[in-house]
Formats: sequence, structure tokens, C-alpha cells
Amino acid sequence: MIVAAVAAAITAGCTASGPAGDPITRSFTWFDYVGGGNLARSCAPGIPDRYRLVYNAVFPEQVRTYDLVTREDNRGRLSGSTLVTTVWERANLARITASRPGAPWGPTESRTDLGAAQTAALIDRLAAGGGFRPAPAGERLHSLGFYWTVARCQDGRFGFWAAEAPDPAFTAFHLQMLFSIDGNPVPPREPRPVVTNPPIRSQDGGLVNGHQPFELTVSKSGLVGVDYDGRN
Repeated sequence: MIVAAVAAAITAGCTASGPAGDPITRSFTWFDYVGGGNLARSCAPGIPDRYRLVYNAVFPEQVRTYDLVTREDNRGRLSGSTLVTTVWERANLARITASRPGAPWGPTESRTDLGAAQTAALIDRLAAGGGFRPAPAGERLHSLGFYWTVARCQDGRFGFWAAEAPDPAFTAFHLQMLFSIDGNPVPPREPRPVVTNPPIRSQDGGLVNGHQPFELTVSKSGLVGVDYDGRN
């Protein structure tokens, strides 16, 4: 899926405007996407509030990403939002076709339009769960674990937050509400105890069940290695 040593070095220079569908492009833009680099670089007063959430449920098993863009009416009041959900799981070779040879490695996407009340309730839940707190500098997010990240451009200012299980902050934030409204046919994987430093690895590069483990490190303003245009 992703080679940690290469990705860590290369993704610092690669940007993402959305979640890439193919695994190769995804590996080169993943850090920037999770860190919300494009949100930070375009964040300015007057643009619609945007939120990006990533739920890592053991990277090779499932990753769910959420991009929420709000809308306002002509009086500047919240009128609703669009929620795009993208889910990756292990490759399913049954999905391969002649016209779509890369389909087994592609994500399952869904798009949901939310009304003003539903959007406000979701944003309130993000805030109540701690998702708008300052970035927990020094937090390390392991690909074989369960964690949430929240990148946001809100009121013209960029912010980032993250929490990994079994930290109480993760439990307080875990968004069952989002799962219930995302419209995606792939059910979420619920958190479970995991070992993020497995002792048994292959002899060819440290793969664990075909996956090269990697970590994301949180800085005071986002993710280490992401170009925030002077914000990091």
C-alpha cells in the first residue's frame, strides 16, 4: 500500500486536493491529504468552512475519509453542506474488469447532502468531542492502530487535531453519528486492541501482512512533513 521510508521523504513535496483513488498516487499524497495541506494553503476569510476527517481503522484493513464543505444562504447563514465519504479496504480481486483493471484497489465513495440543522448538529458534535482543540504536538499515529484526524478551515483559520486509541480523547471523539449519516455501504470497523509494534515481520522490508507500517507525527500546527505554506 505505502512504503514508509519512501513516502515520508517524497510526500513532503506532494500535495493532494482530494483522496486519490489509485494506491500509487495515494501513497505519494497521503500525508498531505490527511494533514489538510490543501485546506491550509487555501484557507482565507470569506470562503466556506471545510472539514476533513480521517478514520484509520488499521490502514491495510480500512480507512474512511470525510470531506465536508458547508454552504451559506444569501444572508450568510448556514444552509447545509455536502459530505463526501471515501472508504478503502483490502483489495478485492472480484472487482477487476477489463475496463477497470485497478478497481480491486480503488475506494468506495458516497456523497450526501445535509441540511442546515444536520450540518450544525455534526459540527457541534465535532466541537463537543474535542476535534477543534489545538494539535497534540508530539502525538504519533501508527498505521496499524485506530485514530481520528480532523483538519479544518473554519472562519478563515486553519486547525488540526488528532487522537489515537486507546487514548481517552479518541473514545470521547469516536463519531458514531458520522457513520450513521455518511451513506457509504461499507460498514465501519470498530476499534479493538491492536499491537502496533508486531514482533513477527518478513525478511524483505519489514512487511506485516503485506503492509509496510508507518507513522504520522503531529506538530503544533499539523503533521510533520506537510507543506502548510509557512504554517508548520
